[in-house]
Amino acid sequence: MSSKRGLLPLLTLLAGWQLMGDAASIALPPPTEWFKALASLHADGALLPALAETLSVYLLGLTVAVIAGALTGAAIGSSRRIDRALTPSLDFIATVPGAAFVPVAVLLLGTGRSTSVLNVAFAVVWPILLNTVTATRAIPAVRLDTARTLGLSPPARWWKLVLPSLVPAIVLGTRVASSTAMIVALLVDIFGTGHGIGRLLVERQQNLDAPAAWGLLLLVGVFGYLTATVLARVEALSLRHWQRSDQ
Repeated sequence: MSSKRGLLPLLTLLAGWQLMGDAASIALPPPTEWFKALASLHADGALLPALAETLSVYLLGLTVAVIAGALTGAAIGSSRRIDRALTPSLDFIATVPGAAFVPVAVLLLGTGRSTSVLNVAFAVVWPILLNTVTATRAIPAVRLDTARTLGLSPPARWWKLVLPSLVPAIVLGTRVASSTAMIVALLVDIFGTGHGIGRLLVERQQNLDAPAAWGLLLLVGVFGYLTATVLARVEALSLRHWQRSDQ
């Protein structure tokens, strides 16, 4: 309910924009013109392929980041040797904005789907990794000792004890990384490594097609809002389940 209330200022702004906007404006057309431009892009067969390209890169990159961040974070958090070997370098790399790696990756890896996915994954893995490290270190030692006393194998300890304790931290890191993943997915299009919404947005801007540009930005915003809402719900459910299992 609170997230829906937070949309009220935006909806009010759009309503006022619609009432006072000029359909002939080349910079600030009213929202109805956005939908007409999106319908035109759809009729031309350009909208759905670009949307599918961007969403697939976003989802694949975020999935790779979740897997890599969770596994690497758990390894660092549970081993002092790995911690000493990797943490200084990771702390240095994590301070660099993820978007700064996009042009470098394009020069080194070339263009293509794999480059786009790796760009997204590398840019957003850090909050997931760091949250997982913290959560792994916070697991009470008595739990691990109890698991060893019960004779659980390492895979069983990971599946039944470690992973449930890490899920809230992983979900929280994923929620933080989600918005950055969408930004990087658009950037890799803009830098020429894809044919998604970012590339289509640049083309519409170059053609001075303001309604289409605003419409594409609206699509990105709607997807970001829906993703944030879903991840917030998953985070709440995971925390509730973790608290029950912790009692």
